[in-house]
Order: sequence, then structure tokens, then C-alpha cells
Amino acid sequence: MAAPKYTIREFQPGDEEGILATFNTVFGENNPSFQARTRREWDWAFARNPAGRRIWVAESEGVIAAQCASLPYRVWIDGRESSFTQGVDSMVHPEHRKGLRRPGLYVETAYPFFERFGGYGNDILHYGWPVEPAWRIGRTFLGYEIVRTQTLHFFEPGSAPREFPRQVERLTRFGPEIERLYLRCRASFGASVIRDARYMNWRFADHPRFRYALLAVRSGAELAGLAIYRRADWPVPGTALLMDWLVPDDEREAGELLRAALLAEAVKDRANVVLAVFPDWTPWNARFQEQGFRV
Repeated sequence: MAAPKYTIREFQPGDEEGILATFNTVFGENNPSFQARTRREWDWAFARNPAGRRIWVAESEGVIAAQCASLPYRVWIDGRESSFTQGVDSMVHPEHRKGLRRPGLYVETAYPFFERFGGYGNDILHYGWPVEPAWRIGRTFLGYEIVRTQTLHFFEPGSAPREFPRQVERLTRFGPEIERLYLRCRASFGASVIRDARYMNWRFADHPRFRYALLAVRSGAELAGLAIYRRADWPVPGTALLMDWLVPDDEREAGELLRAALLAEAVKDRANVVLAVFPDWTPWNARFQEQGFRV
């Protein structure tokens, strides 16, 4: 039997269903808990991302045999706007994995992807959390390296009822005030995703699968702080995730109210553990530890 012939190219309209089919085949392998991705979810992630789309594929006789893709984000760094991109959905169809010489079809698909979207004038950082096989391939052939080792802050909330602070408001969507809050926080950030209403509504309010609690504290008409929460079974069953924390360093009272609301949500949802991520340099790292979070 002749070896398959591949066309390696950038995404084209009409590839959506083929990408979905291969994604569900690859990530559903040997995973009884896998929930198939829907077209609505694909459209949210790639077609509606306000920062654009990054996809390269290998096609063979109408089948998407491999993909290198990422989710771009607008970021503010060194006093100007740029972009980072998070690698996602790296895959090769099971029927196209064998018989290929190293480095393999995924790497051959990734080479033009990084040539197109990396380097000067493009995305200045490509990052992600690859599984072990993808990490080995990327380190060997694509120049992957560890940027930093991330720490987790965790707290076991117990089952005792916790009062949800009356000063904390539940938002349904974001308006222009979210960007004003972000600008206050940005002063102490080295690099950060730009949190404007378009991004925040896309990322959280409009997510097609997950429901987020958008918790806010106000000072008059302005936002003094924001915390975004979701119940999940990752990375361990019964996890309460702090998805985003946008609280200026000097808004300590707002931070305490939001932390109390986060724990109240976790108890209500019968979570076993609350997980958050704070870099070493932010004062919230120490403040959460002062309130019982362990690292």
C-alpha cells in the first residue's frame, strides 16, 4: 500500500468538521469519561476568539491527519501591546501515526506553524502545558523549554457553612468598568492578558460548556476587585478553581471579601479543595497564605 500523501497548510474555512472529528477521535481514545467537543465549542475557541486564530493542519484525502494549533491572547508587556499564544489540541490521527520516520507528522506540521506565527512581529511567546509525550517531542524537535515552574495555592474548605459576603456582587457580563479595573492592576504587572469587556465576556460569560461565578466588589460605581470561580473535577475530583483574580494591591478589604465569597462558593458546591495560582511577586501570594492557603 502506498504511503499517504499530505498537504500541510494553514487552516481554511471548511476544515472545522474535519478538525472536530479528528479531535474527538484522538482525545477520546481510552478515555471513558471523555465528552466530545461540539461545533459550538470549537467556534467559541477558534472562530470567535477576539485575538484571532492560529491553526495549521496536515490533510490527507479529506482527513485532517494532524494539527498544530493555539489560542492567541492580546497582552501588555514593556509598555506596549503584543500577543502570547497558548498551545492547544496538538494531535495526530491514530491512522496516521505509524510508518512515519522521525520527527513525525506533528512536527512536520508544527514547523511551518512556528515559522508563520513566531519571531519578530508575531507572537512573542508560545506557551502551554504539554502532556509528557508532547513535551518530549517538543523538547527534541521544536525548541520547547521550561519558562518557570508554577506553584499552586490550596485550601481545604471543610463542610461548615460559610456566609457569602453581602458586599460581593454576582455579575452576568462585563462592561467598560472592567478595563478600568484592569488598568489599575496593570501597574504592578510585568506582562498580562488585556482584560477588556470583549475579552472577558468571550472568555467567561460566553463559554459554551462551563459556568463561571463572576464575583465583584464595588467602590461607588467602579469595580474595586474581581474574582472568577468555577467548580471542576480537575486536577483532582471536587476542585474549586480560582480562574482569575483582578484586585489592585491596595484593595486589601475587597480582596478579603472576595476570598470569603470564594470559600463560601466552594462549601456550597461541596468542593474538597480550593486551588489558586499567584506568582511570587504579588502581595496576594503572602496574603492568601496568611489566611490558611498552603503552597
